[in-house]
Amino acid sequence: MNGGVAEAVEALDAARAALAERLRDLGLLPVAEQVAVVQQLEVVRNRVLALDLVVLGGLDETDAAGQLCQGNLRRLLASALGISKGEAARRVQAYEQLGSRRSVLGEPLSPVRPVLAAAVLSGEVSGEKAGIITRALATVDRPGFDPTDLEAGEKLLTDDARTFGPEDLKRLARRVVDAIDPDGTRPEEELQRDRRWFEMHPTKDGGYAGEFRLTAACGAKLHALIRPLAKVRVDESGALDQRTFGQRQHDALEDLCDRLLRSGSVPDTGGVPVSVVVTIDEQDLTRRTGSAATSTGNQLSTGALLQLATEAEIVPTVLNASGAVLDLGRTRRCASRSQHLALVARDRGCSFPGCQHPAEFCERHHIRPWIDGGLTDLNNLTLLCRYHHHNFLGRGWQVRLNGDGLPEWIPPAWLDRQQRPLVNHRIRIAHDLPRRRGVSPPLTRPAPQLAGAAR
Repeated sequence: MNGGVAEAVEALDAARAALAERLRDLGLLPVAEQVAVVQQLEVVRNRVLALDLVVLGGLDETDAAGQLCQGNLRRLLASALGISKGEAARRVQAYEQLGSRRSVLGEPLSPVRPVLAAAVLSGEVSGEKAGIITRALATVDRPGFDPTDLEAGEKLLTDDARTFGPEDLKRLARRVVDAIDPDGTRPEEELQRDRRWFEMHPTKDGGYAGEFRLTAACGAKLHALIRPLAKVRVDESGALDQRTFGQRQHDALEDLCDRLLRSGSVPDTGGVPVSVVVTIDEQDLTRRTGSAATSTGNQLSTGALLQLATEAEIVPTVLNASGAVLDLGRTRRCASRSQHLALVARDRGCSFPGCQHPAEFCERHHIRPWIDGGLTDLNNLTLLCRYHHHNFLGRGWQVRLNGDGLPEWIPPAWLDRQQRPLVNHRIRIAHDLPRRRGVSPPLTRPAPQLAGAAR
Protein backbone atom coordinates (compact mmCIF):
# COMPACT_ATOMS: atom_id res chain seq x y z
CA MET A 1 0.00 0.00 0.00
CA ASN A 2 1.20 3.52 -0.82
CA GLY A 3 2.92 4.94 2.27
CA GLY A 4 0.93 8.18 2.26
CA VAL A 5 -2.42 6.43 1.88
CA ALA A 6 -1.53 3.85 4.54
CA GLU A 7 -0.48 6.51 7.01
CA ALA A 8 -3.70 8.46 6.38
CA VAL A 9 -5.82 5.35 6.98
CA GLU A 10 -3.89 4.58 10.19
CA ALA A 11 -4.32 8.18 11.35
CA LEU A 12 -8.05 7.96 10.69
CA ASP A 13 -8.30 4.77 12.70
CA ALA A 14 -6.24 6.26 15.55
CA ALA A 15 -8.55 9.28 15.64
CA ARG A 16 -11.52 6.91 15.73
CA ALA A 17 -10.05 5.03 18.71
CA ALA A 18 -9.36 8.27 20.58
CA LEU A 19 -12.89 9.49 19.90
CA ALA A 20 -14.35 6.20 21.12
CA GLU A 21 -12.47 6.64 24.41
CA ARG A 22 -13.80 10.18 24.81
CA LEU A 23 -17.36 9.06 24.04
CA ARG A 24 -17.34 6.80 27.10
CA ASP A 25 -18.14 9.93 29.12
CA LEU A 26 -20.91 11.09 26.78
CA GLY A 27 -23.54 10.28 29.39
CA LEU A 28 -22.10 12.96 31.71
CA LEU A 29 -23.13 15.72 29.29
CA PRO A 30 -26.56 17.36 29.25
CA VAL A 31 -28.99 15.65 26.89
CA ALA A 32 -28.96 18.55 24.43
CA GLU A 33 -25.16 18.33 24.13
CA GLN A 34 -25.34 14.55 23.72
CA VAL A 35 -27.73 14.98 20.79
CA ALA A 36 -25.42 17.63 19.27
CA VAL A 37 -22.49 15.20 19.45
CA VAL A 38 -24.53 12.45 17.81
CA GLN A 39 -25.46 14.86 15.00
CA GLN A 40 -21.79 15.76 14.51
CA LEU A 41 -20.89 12.09 14.38
CA GLU A 42 -23.55 11.51 11.72
CA VAL A 43 -21.95 14.16 9.49
CA VAL A 44 -18.52 12.56 9.98
CA ARG A 45 -19.97 9.11 9.28
CA ASN A 46 -21.50 10.38 6.04
CA ARG A 47 -18.19 11.93 4.98
CA VAL A 48 -16.28 8.72 5.67
CA LEU A 49 -18.82 6.65 3.71
CA ALA A 50 -18.58 9.18 0.88
CA LEU A 51 -14.95 8.10 0.47
CA ASP A 52 -16.42 5.14 -1.45
CA LEU A 53 -17.01 7.52 -4.34
CA VAL A 54 -13.31 8.38 -4.49
CA VAL A 55 -12.10 4.81 -4.00
CA LEU A 56 -14.42 3.37 -6.65
CA GLY A 57 -13.33 6.10 -9.04
CA GLY A 58 -9.74 4.88 -8.71
CA LEU A 59 -10.71 1.24 -9.15
CA ASP A 60 -12.81 2.09 -12.18
CA GLU A 61 -10.14 4.25 -13.81
CA THR A 62 -7.52 1.51 -13.54
CA ASP A 63 -9.95 -1.26 -14.55
CA ALA A 64 -9.10 -3.16 -11.38
CA ALA A 65 -12.06 -5.52 -11.89
CA GLY A 66 -10.82 -6.50 -15.31
CA GLN A 67 -7.25 -7.02 -14.17
CA LEU A 68 -8.45 -9.32 -11.38
CA CYS A 69 -10.81 -11.21 -13.71
CA GLN A 70 -13.86 -10.11 -11.70
CA GLY A 71 -15.81 -8.78 -14.66
CA ASN A 72 -17.14 -5.61 -13.06
CA LEU A 73 -16.92 -3.45 -9.96
CA ARG A 74 -19.87 -5.15 -8.27
CA ARG A 75 -18.20 -8.55 -8.38
CA LEU A 76 -14.90 -7.08 -7.28
CA LEU A 77 -16.41 -5.41 -4.21
CA ALA A 78 -18.43 -8.46 -3.23
CA SER A 79 -15.35 -10.69 -3.52
CA ALA A 80 -12.75 -8.40 -1.96
CA LEU A 81 -14.90 -7.03 0.89
CA GLY A 82 -17.08 -10.06 1.62
CA ILE A 83 -20.28 -8.05 1.20
CA SER A 84 -23.51 -9.09 -0.48
CA LYS A 85 -24.09 -8.55 -4.18
CA GLY A 86 -26.94 -6.21 -3.30
CA GLU A 87 -24.75 -4.01 -1.11
CA ALA A 88 -22.02 -4.02 -3.74
CA ALA A 89 -24.56 -2.97 -6.38
CA ARG A 90 -25.82 -0.14 -4.13
CA ARG A 91 -22.30 1.26 -3.73
CA VAL A 92 -21.52 1.05 -7.43
CA GLN A 93 -24.84 2.70 -8.35
CA ALA A 94 -24.06 5.54 -5.95
CA TYR A 95 -20.63 5.94 -7.56
CA GLU A 96 -22.09 5.96 -11.07
CA GLN A 97 -24.43 8.81 -10.14
CA LEU A 98 -22.31 10.80 -7.68
CA GLY A 99 -18.67 10.00 -8.47
CA SER A 100 -16.33 12.01 -10.68
CA ARG A 101 -15.99 10.67 -14.22
CA ARG A 102 -13.69 10.90 -17.22
CA SER A 103 -14.54 11.14 -20.87
CA VAL A 104 -13.26 8.64 -23.44
CA LEU A 105 -10.42 11.10 -24.03
CA GLY A 106 -9.51 11.14 -20.36
CA GLU A 107 -10.93 14.55 -19.59
CA PRO A 108 -12.48 15.01 -16.14
CA LEU A 109 -16.29 15.24 -16.03
CA SER A 110 -18.57 16.34 -13.23
CA PRO A 111 -20.85 13.74 -11.56
CA VAL A 112 -24.20 12.91 -13.12
CA ARG A 113 -25.85 14.51 -10.07
CA PRO A 114 -23.35 17.23 -9.12
CA VAL A 115 -25.53 19.10 -6.60
CA LEU A 116 -26.37 15.91 -4.72
CA ALA A 117 -22.76 14.70 -4.93
CA ALA A 118 -21.49 17.85 -3.25
CA ALA A 119 -24.01 17.44 -0.43
CA VAL A 120 -22.97 13.80 0.07
CA LEU A 121 -19.25 14.59 0.13
CA SER A 122 -19.84 17.34 2.70
CA GLY A 123 -21.70 14.89 4.93
CA GLU A 124 -24.97 16.83 4.80
CA VAL A 125 -26.86 14.03 3.02
CA SER A 126 -26.57 10.36 3.95
CA GLY A 127 -26.06 7.55 1.48
CA GLU A 128 -29.58 6.30 2.22
CA LYS A 129 -31.17 9.60 1.23
CA ALA A 130 -28.90 9.93 -1.80
CA GLY A 131 -30.10 6.53 -2.99
CA ILE A 132 -33.74 7.61 -2.67
CA ILE A 133 -33.06 10.68 -4.82
CA THR A 134 -30.96 8.96 -7.50
CA ARG A 135 -33.44 6.10 -7.89
CA ALA A 136 -36.35 8.51 -8.21
CA LEU A 137 -34.65 10.73 -10.79
CA ALA A 138 -33.44 7.70 -12.77
CA THR A 139 -37.08 6.91 -13.66
CA VAL A 140 -37.33 10.17 -15.65
CA ASP A 141 -33.72 10.45 -16.84
CA ARG A 142 -34.37 9.33 -20.41
CA PRO A 143 -35.03 10.84 -23.82
CA GLY A 144 -38.13 12.98 -23.98
CA PHE A 145 -37.64 14.76 -20.66
CA ASP A 146 -36.18 18.22 -20.25
CA PRO A 147 -32.73 18.09 -18.54
CA THR A 148 -33.55 21.45 -16.95
CA ASP A 149 -36.45 19.81 -15.09
CA LEU A 150 -34.12 17.07 -13.87
CA GLU A 151 -31.61 19.61 -12.59
CA ALA A 152 -34.34 21.56 -10.81
CA GLY A 153 -35.68 18.33 -9.28
CA GLU A 154 -32.20 17.31 -8.11
CA LYS A 155 -31.63 20.67 -6.42
CA LEU A 156 -35.07 20.65 -4.80
CA LEU A 157 -34.72 17.11 -3.44
CA THR A 158 -31.15 17.73 -2.22
CA ASP A 159 -32.43 20.68 -0.20
CA ASP A 160 -35.29 18.53 1.13
CA ALA A 161 -32.82 15.79 2.12
CA ARG A 162 -31.12 18.20 4.52
CA THR A 163 -34.39 18.66 6.40
CA PHE A 164 -36.62 15.60 6.00
CA GLY A 165 -36.23 11.95 6.94
CA PRO A 166 -36.14 9.08 4.44
CA GLU A 167 -39.89 8.31 4.47
CA ASP A 168 -40.88 11.93 3.92
CA LEU A 169 -38.17 12.25 1.28
CA LYS A 170 -39.65 9.30 -0.62
CA ARG A 171 -43.01 11.02 -0.75
CA LEU A 172 -41.43 14.28 -1.88
CA ALA A 173 -39.43 12.42 -4.54
CA ARG A 174 -42.63 10.88 -5.92
CA ARG A 175 -44.14 14.36 -6.18
CA VAL A 176 -41.12 15.65 -8.08
CA VAL A 177 -41.20 12.69 -10.48
CA ASP A 178 -44.94 13.14 -11.00
CA ALA A 179 -44.36 16.81 -11.79
CA ILE A 180 -41.71 15.92 -14.37
CA ASP A 181 -43.75 13.06 -15.82
CA PRO A 182 -47.46 13.24 -14.90
CA ASP A 183 -47.98 9.78 -16.44
CA GLY A 184 -45.00 8.27 -14.67
CA THR A 185 -47.03 6.25 -12.17
CA ARG A 186 -49.07 4.45 -14.80
CA PRO A 187 -46.32 2.07 -16.00
CA GLU A 188 -45.57 1.17 -12.38
CA GLU A 189 -49.20 0.24 -11.73
CA GLU A 190 -49.30 -1.78 -14.94
CA LEU A 191 -46.12 -3.56 -13.87
CA GLN A 192 -47.76 -4.45 -10.55
CA ARG A 193 -50.77 -5.88 -12.36
CA ASP A 194 -48.53 -7.92 -14.64
CA ARG A 195 -46.58 -9.27 -11.65
CA ARG A 196 -49.58 -10.05 -9.46
CA TRP A 197 -49.47 -13.63 -8.28
CA PHE A 198 -51.00 -15.94 -5.69
CA GLU A 199 -50.34 -19.65 -5.36
CA MET A 200 -50.92 -22.17 -2.60
CA HIS A 201 -50.53 -25.92 -2.50
CA PRO A 202 -50.88 -28.71 0.10
CA THR A 203 -47.73 -29.87 1.88
CA LYS A 204 -46.76 -33.37 2.98
CA ASP A 205 -47.54 -32.62 6.64
CA GLY A 206 -51.13 -31.64 5.82
CA GLY A 207 -50.63 -27.89 5.86
CA TYR A 208 -50.43 -25.43 3.00
CA ALA A 209 -47.57 -23.40 1.58
CA GLY A 210 -47.37 -20.82 -1.16
CA GLU A 211 -46.20 -17.44 -2.29
CA PHE A 212 -47.80 -14.27 -3.52
CA ARG A 213 -47.12 -10.86 -4.94
CA LEU A 214 -49.93 -8.33 -4.49
CA THR A 215 -50.67 -5.05 -6.18
CA ALA A 216 -50.45 -1.95 -4.02
CA ALA A 217 -54.24 -1.71 -3.79
CA CYS A 218 -54.75 -5.38 -2.88
CA GLY A 219 -51.89 -5.31 -0.38
CA ALA A 220 -53.25 -2.18 1.31
CA LYS A 221 -56.69 -3.80 1.66
CA LEU A 222 -55.29 -7.03 3.10
CA HIS A 223 -52.99 -5.15 5.47
CA ALA A 224 -55.89 -3.02 6.73
CA LEU A 225 -57.95 -6.16 7.42
CA ILE A 226 -55.20 -8.23 9.05
CA ARG A 227 -53.48 -5.58 11.17
CA PRO A 228 -56.22 -5.14 13.84
CA LEU A 229 -56.72 -8.90 14.09
CA ALA A 230 -53.00 -9.63 14.52
CA LYS A 231 -52.43 -7.53 17.63
CA VAL A 232 -50.72 -9.05 20.67
CA ARG A 233 -53.17 -10.57 23.15
CA VAL A 234 -53.05 -10.95 26.92
CA ASP A 235 -54.05 -14.28 28.47
CA GLU A 236 -55.92 -14.95 31.72
CA SER A 237 -52.78 -14.67 33.85
CA GLY A 238 -51.80 -11.34 32.30
CA ALA A 239 -48.92 -12.85 30.30
CA LEU A 240 -48.25 -11.46 26.84
CA ASP A 241 -49.08 -13.40 23.70
CA GLN A 242 -46.29 -15.88 22.90
CA ARG A 243 -47.17 -16.19 19.22
CA THR A 244 -44.61 -14.89 16.76
CA PHE A 245 -45.49 -12.05 14.41
CA GLY A 246 -45.87 -14.51 11.55
CA GLN A 247 -48.15 -16.75 13.62
CA ARG A 248 -50.36 -13.80 14.55
CA GLN A 249 -50.57 -12.83 10.87
CA HIS A 250 -51.59 -16.40 10.00
CA ASP A 251 -54.26 -16.50 12.71
CA ALA A 252 -55.61 -13.13 11.57
CA LEU A 253 -55.95 -14.46 8.01
CA GLU A 254 -57.79 -17.53 9.32
CA ASP A 255 -60.08 -15.24 11.30
CA LEU A 256 -60.87 -13.33 8.11
CA CYS A 257 -61.72 -16.59 6.33
CA ASP A 258 -64.06 -17.59 9.16
CA ARG A 259 -65.87 -14.27 9.01
CA LEU A 260 -66.26 -14.41 5.26
CA LEU A 261 -67.66 -17.93 5.40
CA ARG A 262 -70.10 -16.88 8.13
CA SER A 263 -71.23 -13.87 6.15
CA GLY A 264 -72.81 -16.02 3.45
CA SER A 265 -71.48 -13.70 0.76
CA VAL A 266 -69.02 -16.18 -0.75
CA PRO A 267 -69.89 -17.03 -4.38
CA ASP A 268 -71.43 -20.44 -5.05
CA THR A 269 -69.35 -23.23 -6.56
CA GLY A 270 -71.13 -25.51 -8.98
CA GLY A 271 -74.52 -24.20 -7.89
CA VAL A 272 -74.06 -24.91 -4.17
CA PRO A 273 -72.64 -22.71 -1.41
CA VAL A 274 -68.86 -22.93 -1.04
CA SER A 275 -68.01 -25.97 1.06
CA VAL A 276 -65.12 -27.76 2.68
CA VAL A 277 -65.62 -31.49 2.15
CA VAL A 278 -64.09 -33.67 4.85
CA THR A 279 -64.43 -37.44 5.30
CA ILE A 280 -64.03 -39.17 8.67
CA ASP A 281 -65.03 -42.49 10.18
CA GLU A 282 -68.11 -42.10 12.38
CA GLN A 283 -66.47 -43.91 15.29
CA ASP A 284 -63.38 -41.69 15.05
CA LEU A 285 -65.63 -38.65 15.12
CA THR A 286 -67.61 -39.71 18.18
CA ARG A 287 -64.49 -40.89 20.03
CA ARG A 288 -62.45 -37.84 18.94
CA THR A 289 -59.67 -40.07 17.67
CA GLY A 290 -58.05 -40.70 14.32
CA SER A 291 -57.99 -38.22 11.47
CA ALA A 292 -60.12 -36.90 8.64
CA ALA A 293 -59.29 -36.40 4.96
CA THR A 294 -60.15 -33.33 2.90
CA SER A 295 -61.15 -33.51 -0.75
CA THR A 296 -57.57 -32.57 -1.67
CA GLY A 297 -56.16 -35.50 0.31
CA ASN A 298 -54.84 -33.50 3.26
CA GLN A 299 -55.16 -35.04 6.71
CA LEU A 300 -56.81 -33.23 9.64
CA SER A 301 -56.86 -34.40 13.24
CA THR A 302 -60.33 -34.89 14.70
CA GLY A 303 -59.74 -31.91 16.99
CA ALA A 304 -58.85 -29.70 14.03
CA LEU A 305 -61.90 -30.97 12.17
CA LEU A 306 -64.21 -30.06 15.05
CA GLN A 307 -62.75 -26.55 15.10
CA LEU A 308 -63.20 -26.27 11.35
CA ALA A 309 -66.80 -27.42 11.67
CA THR A 310 -67.64 -24.85 14.34
CA GLU A 311 -69.71 -22.84 11.87
CA ALA A 312 -70.38 -25.59 9.35
CA GLU A 313 -73.42 -27.48 8.19
CA ILE A 314 -72.95 -31.20 8.82
CA VAL A 315 -73.99 -33.56 6.01
CA PRO A 316 -73.97 -37.15 7.32
CA THR A 317 -73.09 -39.58 4.56
CA VAL A 318 -73.23 -43.36 4.95
CA LEU A 319 -70.72 -45.29 2.82
CA ASN A 320 -70.35 -48.99 2.28
CA ALA A 321 -67.04 -50.81 2.56
CA SER A 322 -66.22 -49.92 -1.04
CA GLY A 323 -66.93 -46.25 -0.48
CA ALA A 324 -70.25 -46.06 -2.33
CA VAL A 325 -72.86 -43.70 -0.90
CA LEU A 326 -75.71 -45.66 0.68
CA ASP A 327 -77.55 -42.80 2.36
CA LEU A 328 -77.28 -39.01 2.48
CA GLY A 329 -78.90 -36.97 5.20
CA ARG A 330 -78.68 -33.46 6.60
CA THR A 331 -78.99 -31.94 10.03
CA ARG A 332 -78.66 -28.31 11.07
CA ARG A 333 -75.65 -27.50 13.17
CA CYS A 334 -75.56 -23.76 12.43
CA ALA A 335 -77.90 -21.38 14.18
CA SER A 336 -80.61 -19.99 11.95
CA ARG A 337 -80.74 -16.29 11.13
CA SER A 338 -83.49 -15.67 13.68
CA GLN A 339 -81.54 -17.59 16.34
CA HIS A 340 -78.44 -15.55 15.56
CA LEU A 341 -80.36 -12.28 15.90
CA ALA A 342 -81.74 -13.46 19.23
CA LEU A 343 -78.18 -14.29 20.38
CA VAL A 344 -77.03 -10.81 19.38
CA ALA A 345 -79.89 -9.25 21.34
CA ARG A 346 -79.02 -11.34 24.41
CA ASP A 347 -75.19 -11.45 24.42
CA ARG A 348 -74.45 -8.21 22.49
CA GLY A 349 -71.05 -9.67 21.55
CA CYS A 350 -68.51 -12.14 22.95
CA SER A 351 -69.86 -13.38 26.26
CA PHE A 352 -66.47 -14.24 27.75
CA PRO A 353 -65.79 -12.13 30.87
CA GLY A 354 -64.03 -8.89 30.02
CA CYS A 355 -64.09 -9.33 26.23
CA GLN A 356 -65.38 -6.33 24.30
CA HIS A 357 -65.61 -7.81 20.81
CA PRO A 358 -68.92 -6.91 19.12
CA ALA A 359 -71.34 -9.46 17.73
CA GLU A 360 -70.18 -9.11 14.13
CA PHE A 361 -66.79 -10.48 15.20
CA CYS A 362 -68.26 -13.52 16.94
CA GLU A 363 -69.02 -17.18 16.27
CA ARG A 364 -71.86 -19.27 17.70
CA HIS A 365 -70.76 -21.75 20.37
CA HIS A 366 -72.67 -24.85 21.48
CA ILE A 367 -72.49 -24.96 25.28
CA ARG A 368 -73.05 -28.68 25.15
CA PRO A 369 -71.08 -29.80 22.08
CA TRP A 370 -73.20 -30.66 19.07
CA ILE A 371 -71.24 -33.86 18.59
CA ASP A 372 -72.28 -34.91 22.11
CA GLY A 373 -75.96 -34.37 21.42
CA GLY A 374 -76.17 -30.67 22.15
CA LEU A 375 -79.04 -28.96 20.37
CA THR A 376 -78.85 -25.87 18.21
CA ASP A 377 -81.22 -23.97 20.50
CA LEU A 378 -80.92 -20.60 22.21
CA ASN A 379 -80.55 -22.29 25.60
CA ASN A 380 -77.46 -24.11 24.30
CA LEU A 381 -75.77 -21.29 22.39
CA THR A 382 -73.65 -18.25 23.16
CA LEU A 383 -71.57 -15.82 21.15
CA LEU A 384 -67.76 -15.96 21.34
CA CYS A 385 -64.99 -14.22 19.47
CA ARG A 386 -62.70 -16.55 17.59
CA TYR A 387 -59.89 -16.29 20.14
CA HIS A 388 -62.02 -17.28 23.13
CA HIS A 389 -63.97 -19.84 21.11
CA HIS A 390 -60.81 -21.80 20.38
CA ASN A 391 -58.95 -21.21 23.65
CA PHE A 392 -61.27 -21.13 26.66
CA LEU A 393 -61.66 -24.90 27.05
CA GLY A 394 -57.94 -25.60 27.00
CA ARG A 395 -57.43 -23.00 29.73
CA GLY A 396 -59.93 -24.55 32.11
CA TRP A 397 -62.98 -22.28 31.69
CA GLN A 398 -66.56 -23.56 31.54
CA VAL A 399 -69.76 -21.86 30.41
CA ARG A 400 -73.42 -22.39 31.27
CA LEU A 401 -76.69 -20.46 31.24
CA ASN A 402 -77.76 -19.13 34.63
CA GLY A 403 -81.28 -18.77 36.03
CA ASP A 404 -81.80 -15.60 34.00
CA GLY A 405 -80.98 -17.45 30.80
CA LEU A 406 -77.69 -15.57 30.42
CA PRO A 407 -74.26 -17.10 29.83
CA GLU A 408 -72.06 -17.22 32.90
CA TRP A 409 -68.49 -18.45 33.05
CA ILE A 410 -66.81 -20.62 35.66
CA PRO A 411 -63.11 -19.72 35.96
CA PRO A 412 -60.48 -22.41 36.54
CA ALA A 413 -59.52 -23.10 40.14
CA TRP A 414 -56.01 -21.70 39.65
CA LEU A 415 -57.58 -18.33 38.86
CA ASP A 416 -60.32 -18.38 41.52
CA ARG A 417 -60.31 -21.16 44.10
CA GLN A 418 -64.02 -20.66 44.79
CA GLN A 419 -64.74 -20.71 41.06
CA ARG A 420 -67.40 -18.03 41.37
CA PRO A 421 -69.39 -17.56 38.14
CA LEU A 422 -68.80 -14.45 36.05
CA VAL A 423 -71.11 -12.65 33.66
CA ASN A 424 -69.68 -10.30 31.06
CA HIS A 425 -70.20 -6.70 32.22
CA ARG A 426 -71.72 -5.76 28.86
CA ILE A 427 -74.41 -8.43 29.30
CA ARG A 428 -74.96 -7.50 32.93
CA ILE A 429 -75.43 -3.83 32.11
CA ALA A 430 -77.60 -4.53 29.07
CA HIS A 431 -79.99 -6.65 31.13
CA ASP A 432 -79.73 -4.51 34.26
CA LEU A 433 -78.98 -7.62 36.32
CA PRO A 434 -77.70 -6.19 39.65
CA ARG A 435 -80.55 -3.71 40.06
CA ARG A 436 -83.28 -6.10 39.00
CA ARG A 437 -82.00 -8.94 41.14
CA GLY A 438 -80.89 -6.73 43.98
CA VAL A 439 -77.52 -8.40 44.30
CA SER A 440 -73.92 -7.44 43.62
CA PRO A 441 -71.92 -8.99 40.81
CA PRO A 442 -70.74 -12.44 41.94
CA LEU A 443 -67.08 -11.52 41.70
CA THR A 444 -65.80 -8.01 42.27
CA ARG A 445 -62.14 -8.78 41.57
CA PRO A 446 -61.32 -7.01 38.28
CA ALA A 447 -58.49 -9.25 37.14
CA PRO A 448 -60.59 -12.19 35.86
CA GLN A 449 -62.89 -9.75 34.10
CA LEU A 450 -59.93 -8.50 32.11
CA ALA A 451 -58.80 -11.99 31.20
CA GLY A 452 -58.04 -12.41 27.55
CA ALA A 453 -59.84 -9.22 26.60
CA ALA A 454 -56.88 -7.40 25.09
CA ARG A 455 -55.70 -8.11 21.62
